[in-house]
Amino acid sequence: MKKHRLGYLDSARGLAAILVLIFHAILTFSKKDITLQTAADFFEIYFDLGKIAVIVFFIISGFVIPYSIRGEGMDAVKNFGISRFFRLYPVYWVSAILGFILFPGFSILELVLNFTMLQQFIGVKNIIGLYWTLQIELVFYFLIVFVFLMKKLSDKKFLFLISLAFLIIALCMAFVRYQMDIKLPLALPLALSIMFFGSYYRYVLLDEDPKAKTYSKIYLYCFFVLMPIINILGYNKDMGFNESWYKYTITYYTGMILFLAIGKFKITSGLLEYFGKISYSVYLFHPIAIFIIQHAFPQLNGFLLVLLVLLFTIGFSHLTYVLVEKPSIALGRKVKSYNEAKA
Repeated sequence: MKKHRLGYLDSARGLAAILVLIFHAILTFSKKDITLQTAADFFEIYFDLGKIAVIVFFIISGFVIPYSIRGEGMDAVKNFGISRFFRLYPVYWVSAILGFILFPGFSILELVLNFTMLQQFIGVKNIIGLYWTLQIELVFYFLIVFVFLMKKLSDKKFLFLISLAFLIIALCMAFVRYQMDIKLPLALPLALSIMFFGSYYRYVLLDEDPKAKTYSKIYLYCFFVLMPIINILGYNKDMGFNESWYKYTITYYTGMILFLAIGKFKITSGLLEYFGKISYSVYLFHPIAIFIIQHAFPQLNGFLLVLLVLLFTIGFSHLTYVLVEKPSIALGRKVKSYNEAKA
């Protein structure tokens, strides 16, 4: 399997990060401009641009993360944990601290618990709302480690069956939600399903593997057939997030098709690749940028505010990438090397 860096994946990350930013900025500043209000209404009713981007992020995680575990047994798991920790946590802590300073209503204990990235699992509110996606990432990492220890990480059929199983779990949860009016988190099994899809779809894009092609075709058929059913059952009633079955069906379809198109046609550009490199910081810090711009320039119109948020976030994210992300990744590599030498 080819090991070189894939520019179109960085471009997909970069595009997804910018889409999330634009989505949240338009929703925030929509009252400033009638055109932005029209766009915000469209996004909220029909086309959840933020979740479309998150779906792309999840598939990319499935594409990349399982193949970052190298070696054998618990030493490989330990090295995987080290690299993921230094990749995710240091810059995340910076965002949590800034969020704690800027957003009112959080205690020191809640900040400390947010530092773990596990806060939502114990009923503690996220300092920044989008942290929910990172918690799904952690669940995926745990499952990938489990599959690795079972020595099934290169078994395409096994990965396919897991992706299908989570799709069926989502269908069952949607049925229970429909029958009992219980707010079950359908996003979790759906996210895990598309992440595991990414883990064997990788073989289609990189190797044109015939088995992976067959499994991918079956999965995509099931995905496109079942998603409307899951959404009709699960989101027939709005439980607080402007939920509707047609919006979520359009959203999941669009996110999947967008990733498939970028992968098939290898869509890339230098600018998007750059955005992809700083995409984690863009994702973490754009809510902070929105808050700062909103309070610093209340007199400006909506379009200018969106543009300012975009520029401010990109500039700040470049700094955090250079000053926090890159050094912490390098430190993680040193810790891994020390751990390997000790072993």
